[in-house]
Amino acid sequence: MAAEEKPKIFEGARDITLSVGVILIMMFAAVGATGLCSINPEKSAPVQDVDAATFLEMEARGSGAAIREPALPEGWQPNAARRTQMGAETGSVVSWLTPSEGYVESAQTQLELGDVPSAYDSHYRAHSEHREVAGHDVEILSSDDKDVRPLWITDLGDARLVLTGSASDADYETALTAFAEAEPLKIAEDGSVISGN
Repeated sequence: MAAEEKPKIFEGARDITLSVGVILIMMFAAVGATGLCSINPEKSAPVQDVDAATFLEMEARGSGAAIREPALPEGWQPNAARRTQMGAETGSVVSWLTPSEGYVESAQTQLELGDVPSAYDSHYRAHSEHREVAGHDVEILSSDDKDVRPLWITDLGDARLVLTGSASDADYETALTAFAEAEPLKIAEDGSVISGN
């Protein structure tokens, strides 16, 4: 009498190991052939070029809010621009890389000053200090958690400004001064933007 064949599930570990090995070899060959995997990725990619001026002009046209276009010193490179929801209002967000290898993100919003911290993000910042920069009272909120970035918040009268990122106090003060000195962009009847700078 011939021995009964066992179902595949009862075959030895050797067969399973060989099957898994073949699958892994096929997977590595497919990923390697497509070039979708890199063993030694480049350390630094080029910075994304963003036209912050055009974005801020579009925001001024589209939202009707007081939007400022800061005149930042040479070497500040815009690398991101987007609109975000901040509570019941939107925020116009532009980020810059600074010459000192810092990163400053700005958000301009029409929210009331007291509502800005909780609308910006859900992180709790236990520490608060005030500083005067360019004639404006700036509240600096920070946390002991190293993953929570500080918020520099000020009221520009017709809009609130939030700065955050990974930069020195001097970089934050430079950005704040540039925003404080900039006039809100004005829209002409033909839809063109008149800069007050």
